[in-house]
Amino acid sequence: MPPSTLEKYFALPSEDPLQHAFSRRHVEPPGSEGEAIAASDYTQVWNAVQQAPRHGQAVMYLHVPFCANHCLFCGFYRYKWEEEHSSPYADALIRELEQEADSVSSRSAPINAVYFGGGTPTALAGADLARIIRRIRSLYPLAPDCEITVEGRIFHFDNDKVEACLDAGANRLSTGVQTFDTLTRRRQGRKATGEDAIRFFEGLTVKNRAAIVCDLILGLPYQTEKVWQDDLRIVEELALDGVDLYTLALFPGSPLSKAIQKGACEPAVDLGMKGLMYGSGLEYLNQQGWTQISSSHWARSTRERNLYNSLVKSGADCLAFGSGAGGNMSGYAYGINSDLNGYYSSIEEGEKPLSYLQRNGQLSGPINHLAAGIEGMRLDLARLEREHPKIAGFSSAIAPVLDNWRKCHLIEGFPVLRLTTAGRFWHQTLLSHLKSALRLYSTDLEQTH
Repeated sequence: MPPSTLEKYFALPSEDPLQHAFSRRHVEPPGSEGEAIAASDYTQVWNAVQQAPRHGQAVMYLHVPFCANHCLFCGFYRYKWEEEHSSPYADALIRELEQEADSVSSRSAPINAVYFGGGTPTALAGADLARIIRRIRSLYPLAPDCEITVEGRIFHFDNDKVEACLDAGANRLSTGVQTFDTLTRRRQGRKATGEDAIRFFEGLTVKNRAAIVCDLILGLPYQTEKVWQDDLRIVEELALDGVDLYTLALFPGSPLSKAIQKGACEPAVDLGMKGLMYGSGLEYLNQQGWTQISSSHWARSTRERNLYNSLVKSGADCLAFGSGAGGNMSGYAYGINSDLNGYYSSIEEGEKPLSYLQRNGQLSGPINHLAAGIEGMRLDLARLEREHPKIAGFSSAIAPVLDNWRKCHLIEGFPVLRLTTAGRFWHQTLLSHLKSALRLYSTDLEQTH
């Protein structure tokens, strides 16, 4: 690849790369592109996938597509929660689990992490959450140290529901608090106050029965530097096991994006200030003795492993269940019907409610390696080329980019790249550029040969 082709991936020279390395920040979803399977072939291909044995570490993802309200910043809202949804949805989810439990793929290797995501999984009744967890544990070969996470929000997640999840076998509870500042919370559509959130986490940690994790978002409208510093201090004082520091992503068409456009809400914090907030968060947590596990996640204790997120971002097999879920199995990526009625109908008919199915492309392995390395803040390019010899020479081909990133203080070292503080803030942008460069390099190789 000629150097001129690579210049679009260069960072901008700046005295402060944390604020100004790039003009915008990319958001990179897990996975990679592939070849779409025709809907008429779904059943045949899916049956073959189910009969293929799994190898290596794997995870399970269960999606609950209901929320009590649509928070302004969220781009994942699907269905408004009503109490009558709980039992029928749990019934369908359990039936879907049962339909696949005896397949070769399901039984062939341990599952290392189970994750309830959404939506809001804790909207479900405690008894329904408990019976889903127990059914998973009875049907599937979970590893002895399997991480079982229930994600939720403070609203709906009362003590009886917490106890039901823990008694059933959940060992990690992750709550998206976003901020403890009541005013900022109210302006984003959060129902619980900051004081409610503090009492909630105090009640969880005193139980000493699971890893307790919270998400903070940096860059929210009305989130001053004082609010951010108070959020970090509260996380430390609560003695949580883990915390995520996520940078606000403004999804087009989200309520927050619309509110800002209409002038009903002040703009989100600008990109440069987000970089400074990330840097101050990293510095504070490191000073307090927390261990940074990934570019956005810290652990305070050995109880917290963040295993599901680490594995799914590295391309591990993911068994997916529930309306709107997405998975990856034996070289195929797939999604499950997000239309609730369609999902229920397929389950009743004993069919996997697939909304898409694709065969992963030849670059899936290298891309997953890049994603895992950048997420883990340490990318071994020599190992990448050893394990994927078809892209041998890639690190040499992108040398101008790597030289630029080193000069701009985003990375250090070679062939093992280590992300600096600025590189960790811009990690998704670095990954996006590496993936694009890899595609270009692969295309050049094909044309050469």
